[in-house]
Parts: sequence; structure tokens; C-alpha cells
Amino acid sequence: MSDLASAITGTRLAITSEAFDTLRPEWAALHATIPGAAPFLHPAWHATWLRHFGGESAPVFLACREGDALVGVAALEIAGDTARQLGDYHVCDYAGPLALPGREAGVAAGLLEWLMEDLTPRLLLWGIPEDSPLVSAFGAAAGASGWLLEAADEAIAPRARLPGDFETFVAGLSKKDRHELRRKLRNLEAAGEVAFEIASEPGAIEARFDGFLQMMRASREDKNEFLTPRMEAFFRDLARTMGAEGLARLGTLLLDGKPVAMLFWFENEETAFLYNSGYDPAFAHLAVGLLSKAHAIRDAITRRKRVFDFLRGEEEYKRRLGGADARVLTLSLAQRRG
Repeated sequence: MSDLASAITGTRLAITSEAFDTLRPEWAALHATIPGAAPFLHPAWHATWLRHFGGESAPVFLACREGDALVGVAALEIAGDTARQLGDYHVCDYAGPLALPGREAGVAAGLLEWLMEDLTPRLLLWGIPEDSPLVSAFGAAAGASGWLLEAADEAIAPRARLPGDFETFVAGLSKKDRHELRRKLRNLEAAGEVAFEIASEPGAIEARFDGFLQMMRASREDKNEFLTPRMEAFFRDLARTMGAEGLARLGTLLLDGKPVAMLFWFENEETAFLYNSGYDPAFAHLAVGLLSKAHAIRDAITRRKRVFDFLRGEEEYKRRLGGADARVLTLSLAQRRG
């Protein structure tokens, strides 16, 4: 039982290490109760990553409970004196423990106490959004338990806040960006019949995924180099696994019935998370890469999403489509000596 969590929150937490397969159903149920929980914190994400990249890792899954109720989960790997957030920031944009809203402080305190009992004096949590309650939760827990906390900038992940309709969204862009987007939309519509189709069922996503990977490769040389056979297998598995959980979508921009750009994203009740994209270079003069994202934003607004998250990277198009910079942090914690 966590005495530190009790001291900070007045609530007793049980912190236990559990087998992934045993914990997974309860973990998925907890994720489903948190509207803003990032898809990257779902156990299906971790299962997929472990299948392709976890061969040399020794993961530890910590469950935080109040009585019989699961209120938090942390996925770690421990090497030497350091516990590190499980996974890889090259393919996972956000990370960190999953905690029920209002229980972040207890989960943070319980996690530090478990590490002290395990004689693991260092904790590295990467992928933490700057506005996550975990930032202040670990600050409070560190101060109460004699740990040092350092927060360092890790990446920029621009986000666009979404209003109630697309025209209001466009009107909220800068004068230059608003003019350019409308001009590009008109040019595309003048070139032929425009449609934007979305696949949300696992079978439909899988059936279109070859085309998506081909466009990824064609659109940029660095993406072509990134898609090694191992990474391609991971992407396919990710689409299949996250699609089965209802957390993935694949969008296709068509011109006269021909696919000209495609996007792969994740989502929860509040947010669409743009994971990757590609386009046919033969249609680059029509700005189909940018416009496919504009159509995805329109779709997100129609389905009443509140945020379009462009995820990591400072590409200029993200700001031209209303993305405001948000920081992703690494939290480094260490026990004080003496």
C-alpha cells in the first residue's frame, strides 16, 4: 500500500506489478472512461510496439488501485538503476502513465514509492504534454518524497483548436493563410470532382493501407527511408490493432475518383491525432498534401472534435492550418542522496 499517496491525497493506493495479458482488459476499460486519453496510452498500442520492437526490453506494468478500482497504469522498462517509460518516441508521440482524472497525484506518488521499494532511484518519463496534470502531480510527489525533478523540452507538437464549423475555422486563420487555403481549395475544385473518403472499420483500413504506404514513400525521401521492412510491418499491425479498437482512421482525398493524398490518424472523443500522411507527387502542384489535411480538419469539426493535433514536428504547414505550438516534455526524477 502507498503511504506517500495517502499522505498527499488522503487516499490509500495499492501499487502492484502485473502481467500484461492479465491487466490488459481492465487497462482498456480505464482508458475508455477518460475522454481525453491519448490513443498512445492504450494497451493495444503497447501490445503492438512490443510485438515489433520489444524483443530486448524487460517491461514492467504497474497497476494503481483504490480498493478494487483501477485508477492508473504505468508501463516501464527497468535497466540498472533507471526506470524508463516503455516505448520509443520515434513512433509514439505522447506517453506517460495513464491516470483517472483527479487521481494523478496519487498515481505519481504511488509510482515513486514503488520505485523506492524496488531500489530503483531514477525515473525517466518522456512524451509528457506540457499541459498534462502529470507534470504538477510528479512535482508534488517528488517534493514530498525527497526526489529531484527536472523537466526538459523534448519536442514541439502543434495543435489547432476547432470551432463549431469549418468556415469559422478558416476565418480564424491569419489573413495570408486564410487567403491561401481558400485559393488552393478553389484550384483543386476547378481541377475536377473532389471527394474525401474515410475508412474507420478495420477491414476497410487494411484494404486501403497499401495505397497509403505507397503515398508515404512517394511523397518524401525521408519517409521512404523511414519505412524499413520492420517499420512497415509495425505500421500495418498498428492500423489493424488500433482500428479494431475504434481508435484509427484512414482518409483519402480523391480527384475525379483517383486517390491523390492519404492520411492515417488516431482519435478519441475530443481529439484527432494526425500520425502520418502521403500524397501523389504528380498532383503536388494542386497542394493535395496540405488540402488533404484541411479536409481531415473539416471532418473532425463535423464530428464535433475539439482539437486537431498535428503531433511532433515543426513543419510549416501545421502553423498554416492553425496549429499553435505546444511543448512535449521529458520528466527526469532522481532520489536525493544522503
